[in-house]
Amino acid sequence: METIKSNKYYDAVKAYFIDHKDPAMVYAFLLNKLWTDKYILSQKMYYQRVDKLKMTDNCVRFYTGTECDLELWSNPEDKALAN
Repeated sequence: METIKSNKYYDAVKAYFIDHKDPAMVYAFLLNKLWTDKYILSQKMYYQRVDKLKMTDNCVRFYTGTECDLELWSNPEDKALAN
């Protein structure tokens, strides 16, 4: 599982999610943003097929089936989020 801690990406995904509820579209949007910014992800991430996401106030989790593939946290400075 990959973990990204970035207010920038979390805010972008949250805004995109308002108009696009499909988890696969939201995941593709995030990957495109990461690729554009030259953020390095594992090769596996580009071939995942995400079919579910769960969003909380400070985290978005992307799932393939029941397995979490990617966590996107909003507050990288918050020590409580690291657990």
